[in-house]
Amino acid sequence: MVTPRQHAEPTTAGPLGRSGDPGEHPLLPLARRVARQLAAPATVGSSFIAGSVTAGLGNHTSDIDVYLVGTELAPARRQLVLDRSRFDVQELSVADLDAAVGRVAGAAFPGDGSTVVAQRDLDLAVRLWSGEVITDDGALAPLRDRLRAAPLPLRRALITHWLTAVHYELEDVAGLVANGDPDAGLMAARTALLLAGKAVAAACGDFYTGRKWVWHQLRRAAPSGFPYEGFRYLLRYDPLADGTGAGGGSGTPAGGLSSIAGFTQGCLSAVATLGWHGIPLEHWLCWPGVSDRSGVSDRSGVSDRSGVSDRPGVSDRSEPGSTAPVGSQQVPGLLRRAPGFSPRAHSGGVVLALPALRRVRLNPDVALVWALCDGAPPSTVTGRAQKLREAHPAYAGLTPDRCAVIIERLVAARLVEAL
Repeated sequence: MVTPRQHAEPTTAGPLGRSGDPGEHPLLPLARRVARQLAAPATVGSSFIAGSVTAGLGNHTSDIDVYLVGTELAPARRQLVLDRSRFDVQELSVADLDAAVGRVAGAAFPGDGSTVVAQRDLDLAVRLWSGEVITDDGALAPLRDRLRAAPLPLRRALITHWLTAVHYELEDVAGLVANGDPDAGLMAARTALLLAGKAVAAACGDFYTGRKWVWHQLRRAAPSGFPYEGFRYLLRYDPLADGTGAGGGSGTPAGGLSSIAGFTQGCLSAVATLGWHGIPLEHWLCWPGVSDRSGVSDRSGVSDRSGVSDRPGVSDRSEPGSTAPVGSQQVPGLLRRAPGFSPRAHSGGVVLALPALRRVRLNPDVALVWALCDGAPPSTVTGRAQKLREAHPAYAGLTPDRCAVIIERLVAARLVEAL
């Protein structure tokens, strides 16, 4: 059983050598010398290096980001090449860096689809977090301490960024497949899965934003139960290889993408619930497998266009949920999250979206029960919820009776399928 004191800590591990073993990257000594020389002018008060190398992810072709910070510096950017290594040198004022950190640390997450943190602010915060300070006149340490003393806002900003990016890719998948363009749909589905991997990494405290390093980030940061080989397999998998799109068993492009879509939804479910609250994903009990039962089928769509309301629990306007007393209706069979929905967490709960069709706002406890429905029977879903009751105050009320009511309403709202 997880307690609130067991929340995940972001990774601050040192860089890895080319072999992947702990150790200093060969480019770091040169990067430090370059940064010190560039920071010599009196107008530069502080400097730090950042990028894939300082995050423990780079190789011998990686460039190095050098940030020069000064009170009077104006934004500027240039590139240098030294000893066959490329340096991306950026200048910015203390005020600009302070403002960016402030916007990240003070971000609100309203759940209305608005941009929470600008990409530039997010990148700066992550680079300051994971970078190496070379010189400091007193400006950098307080800003980095501010981020590291309360990492949850940065974690949530990154999770929001990745979940939103996945949502847009899934919208593209739905439109492309419906329009008879399965090849482009497959590309978008793979991108959505890759971004879901980035969301998992962020939820595990590995904040680096470069997409191409997602495999290495998951290998070093994801929990032991994460299906890493399944993730790798599905990013290479071609359900359209036989020309029929029958990889998912339905004989349609949508069916062929079902395994990829189902795996993506499974990752997002963990991130939007436990990950959002800073709970270690080691405690997630239902990582997706590579199987047709977890995916999207050609019956995943629904015909209503639903809105979002602020009513408690399952708050889809068109499906308010059952108000029957506990035990009045037995939910049969196995419970599976309705295919096609992607979750996005916010300060008040989780919004489930089915591209172009539905948006449903769930309270945090309802969202957790939804997320735990991975093809398990009601008793298993309820047992999983019991194990997580102490993980966060939002889940404390998940008694067996409360779970029964939630399951009943999720099925009635067509957010969970009873198989």
